[in-house]
Amino acid sequence: MNIKYILLPLVACSAVALAADPPVEEYVYGMRLDIDKVVAISEPDELYAPCRVVSAQMTYEDSAGQLRTLEYLRLSSVCSDIEGSL
Repeated sequence: MNIKYILLPLVACSAVALAADPPVEEYVYGMRLDIDKVVAISEPDELYAPCRVVSAQMTYEDSAGQLRTLEYLRLSSVCSDIEGSL
């Protein structure tokens, strides 16, 4: 069997996977944002961690339909869970 028939699908799939993930941009205070629709917000899963500042990511679509990812600092979700139980 010819090796190119095996490698071609792998190369094609990896190119699609790379195109699917937008580059992560770090948020700077005062930065102008063009957010049309928020797709996802994620932060490290730390169920039993103390309330602290964590690095979170927001994936969104801008007004041109481009998918973008922004990394920013926020209080962990554990902090809001603690506040709600008081």
